[in-house]
Amino acid sequence: MKTLNNTKLSFLFSTLLTSVFCFNGAAQDISTILPTDARIQIEGSNYIKVDNGELVLHRHSDEVYAGTTQSNLFNPEKARSSSGILIKFKTNSPTLKVNFRIIEGGSNNTLFAVFQNDVFVENNNFKFEAGKEISLNITSKHPGEEVVYKIALPLKRDVHFLGIEVENGFEIVSFPEEKKPIYVAYGDSITHGTGQAATPETYAYIIAEKFGFELFNLAVGGAKTSQVMAEMIRDDFKEINVMTVLIGFNDYNGQGIDLEAYKKRYNDVLATIRSKHKKTKIFCITMTATTATKSKKTGIAADEFRAVVKNIVAKIQASGDANIFLIEGEKITTEANLKDAVHFSVEGASDFAYELYKKMNTVLNK
Repeated sequence: MKTLNNTKLSFLFSTLLTSVFCFNGAAQDISTILPTDARIQIEGSNYIKVDNGELVLHRHSDEVYAGTTQSNLFNPEKARSSSGILIKFKTNSPTLKVNFRIIEGGSNNTLFAVFQNDVFVENNNFKFEAGKEISLNITSKHPGEEVVYKIALPLKRDVHFLGIEVENGFEIVSFPEEKKPIYVAYGDSITHGTGQAATPETYAYIIAEKFGFELFNLAVGGAKTSQVMAEMIRDDFKEINVMTVLIGFNDYNGQGIDLEAYKKRYNDVLATIRSKHKKTKIFCITMTATTATKSKKTGIAADEFRAVVKNIVAKIQASGDANIFLIEGEKITTEANLKDAVHFSVEGASDFAYELYKKMNTVLNK
């Protein structure tokens, strides 16, 4: 988790007031809190910067976003979205607004989710028009009390955080940061959240909540097994406690590479990450349930791609790596979990998260 006073941004704002009061001859009825206020906590973004006074919260580096789909093996526009990113703050204001600007690109089939004291209270749905400013209008469920608010940003859109408006005479207040283990979820659209509408519905978010992890969801819809992503993970995270790797469907059924090419990509990704993150517990998940049992490009069976992952993990384990684990995705999912050929429904994502949690728990809570 990050508050802005412990990022390299903080020195830029040390001379700014954390609250701005609006006057027009007489005091107005709101107090505006800057998006850079140190009392606001951010989870799930490893790349935070300010652009024209707006807080930019990203899941990947600018260098990655500057790349091409061909070089990345994923689309940088799809990557520039907010799956798993949370904004947290505490206030006793009876009503408040949380303000954002919509950035170009992405999908309209996506929602903000609002929690009060860790209890989900509402999804906020907007027509996502590029450049438009929008506000989450929130009424406290606990009048007269200080409430911790958690805003889960949209899965499929990039939004800039503009700040918070509270009623005049009220403020946001500091509250203790939780030091959570770092969980990186690497994958494609299954992990990104296709099939779900809001971050809390994704299996990666559910896993993070059940274990008390801070989630960094780096998955991108349409992604293939990517060396660019592996190098970013290696270089830009100081520490990773736990990773899940669920990647390969687009290599298999989209691009249609052969087994040797997939083996090389997968081996290279794991070796790159492990070159720095030697103690990270990595859970490699074979392709989950799909009705596309043979590649539309090559005719290779899904089970043959699953066997590649199984063999790679077995060899790494045999080499002495005690922190890598195999989870057979096809054994903990069924076609009943799907809403299409490969993506989970909301209920399917929840069921998968439950089964995955049980497998991971046997390792993490020994």
